[in-house]
Amino acid sequence: MTVSKKKSKKQKTPSWAIEPFKQFLSRTERLNDVLYLSMRGISGLQGMPKIVQVIAEIEETVEHKDTQKELEHANKCAELAKNEIKTGFPLLHAQATVNLWTLLEALFYSFLCNWLKNKQDSLLNDPIQKLRIRVGEYERLEKEERISYIVELLDKELGAGLRRGINRFEALLEPFGLSGSVPDWVQQSIYELAQVRNAIVHRFAVADRQLVDSCPWLGLKTGDEVVVTHEMFIKYTEATHHYVTELICRIAEKHGVDMSRSRAVLAKSRKNGKNELPNY
Repeated sequence: MTVSKKKSKKQKTPSWAIEPFKQFLSRTERLNDVLYLSMRGISGLQGMPKIVQVIAEIEETVEHKDTQKELEHANKCAELAKNEIKTGFPLLHAQATVNLWTLLEALFYSFLCNWLKNKQDSLLNDPIQKLRIRVGEYERLEKEERISYIVELLDKELGAGLRRGINRFEALLEPFGLSGSVPDWVQQSIYELAQVRNAIVHRFAVADRQLVDSCPWLGLKTGDEVVVTHEMFIKYTEATHHYVTELICRIAEKHGVDMSRSRAVLAKSRKNGKNELPNY
């Protein structure tokens, strides 16, 4: 008698859980591409005066008023480009830093909305059950808006917005059993990213006492200009991508998927160094 063996169905992570992460990856890739193109474009402006001069000589229009105006403009652009290159493109990196943090926040908001929408039993979790919902306000919302409303309330109830760095996100993940450990270098880099972003957005990129005390390793003094170097932005991007990969592993494991191979690869990317994490 032949006994047929049933093939065990391979566990899969649902597409709705991964989609926000794919969007995040796409947008961060575009952010890095635009940053690179902007740096290349600005660098190219240094050669403008020579091109204008050579063309004018060929066309014998060097003395023309329009040519002089064009040459003056080209020299001005070249000087601005030279200064940006010399200082390391601080404005570009500052804006990219703000954008990176915004994308990270948007990722969590989108993912949690998807999670509640597709896992209705999560609405029975203790922190969500205790939310003080204004019935009249809630009832006026469309179905999709209700999920967003709950996520916003949960954010406020847990005080996640008052926490710093990764702790902000881990607080939101904990009610769903998705929180976990993160390497020190990732924690510190994302913590720094959040603090630097706040200084750029709220203080005209000027260091205040909070930033100085929170990130002493930056060597800033109160009143110093906060300059995001290319190396700093690369560090923020690497740390953010490492953290997002960690989250994907947690979500997959929550759905019964074996992520041991992916975790082994992730572990190899961990950086060694002195732990300078502040007590926060």
